[in-house]
Amino acid sequence: MKKFTKKLALALVAAMVMGLCLVGCGSVQKDVDGDWTTSSINGKSVEDYAAETGQDVGACTSNWNIKDGKATITSALGAANVEVDYKSNGFEVKENGQVSYSVKYDKDAQTLSYTINVNGQNNDFVLKKGTGTVGAAQQGGEEQQAGGEEQQAGGEEAGAEE
Repeated sequence: MKKFTKKLALALVAAMVMGLCLVGCGSVQKDVDGDWTTSSINGKSVEDYAAETGQDVGACTSNWNIKDGKATITSALGAANVEVDYKSNGFEVKENGQVSYSVKYDKDAQTLSYTINVNGQNNDFVLKKGTGTVGAAQQGGEEQQAGGEEQQAGGEEAGAEE
């Protein structure tokens, strides 16, 4: 009888620990699901980083929409859909079923942070809640393209006059 009681007590403790783990993971999902935008790169504000590297702020900004184990990451390069695997302190980003990198959630600061290698250099990114303007570099390219079409149309008119 004593052995049975000990086994029962051990099983209940194990079940309680597993339950706490599941509750912990669920609260991280609740906290990280939603909209996030780039707050800083390599310890500098997006604006300072963009100025230092000669880029538009929109080219340095990314917006993340995280929901139910999936994320859409939008940047000046376009949008990418990835899977997220929630952990107790954040989540892992998976592309094609493989873990690409880990994202840490700081509950006190209400931020997400991750490090990725870009052109052989590690870059640290911090995200905050909300969205930002993405892709100003693309908009400029579209404006230049539209201007080129106007010049081309003007050239055709000039050719018709001759």
